[in-house]
Amino acid sequence: MAAKRVFKQIIDPILAKALTHPLRGEILLTLGERGIASPKEIAAVLELELTEISYHVRKLNARGLIRLVRTERRRGVREHFYELTKPLLHFDEQEWKRLPVELQDRFSSSLLRVAMSDAVDAIRTGTFNADDGHQSRLTMPVDEQGRREAVEVMSEALERLLEIERGCAERMALPSDDAVPLAVYMVAFQTATGVERSEAEPLGV
Repeated sequence: MAAKRVFKQIIDPILAKALTHPLRGEILLTLGERGIASPKEIAAVLELELTEISYHVRKLNARGLIRLVRTERRRGVREHFYELTKPLLHFDEQEWKRLPVELQDRFSSSLLRVAMSDAVDAIRTGTFNADDGHQSRLTMPVDEQGRREAVEVMSEALERLLEIERGCAERMALPSDDAVPLAVYMVAFQTATGVERSEAEPLGV
């Protein structure tokens, strides 16, 4: 039997601690979505004071979770631009399971909020149904082996997408006017079918 391929992107304990802070988690998610951004831009997205965002950005930078990529002077003020030091949403399954359930729920809720916001904005601007887009929804009954096989297929797809991203970065200087901001979300979860509402715990979504 061929050895099972392992996709490993272990969640750093420092990252796990940062994600327990709601605002720092939102800053990381915002950077993950925008690629590169300044505290001023992040503050505008989150609709918060620049001083508050700048404080937490400095903390994240000091912990090595983000890095400074360039500095620009705008209207006489020096503006710093940061990016994530590593992919934020690519976790090893076993490491993910070690996170507290409350943290998993908060992180998943934040991801879904971003996905919904992206989709609504794209629909409003007319880019959601642009050429070569893709939309799929599939529900299927699976056993434990089938569940693991489905997750492995998604992990392989993620690895390929990351390869494509690296190839794009080599072909052009990102960010670029020629770059198309493509959002890809992959989610597989057990539906709530058969679960009584009294058993389901509300989330702060």
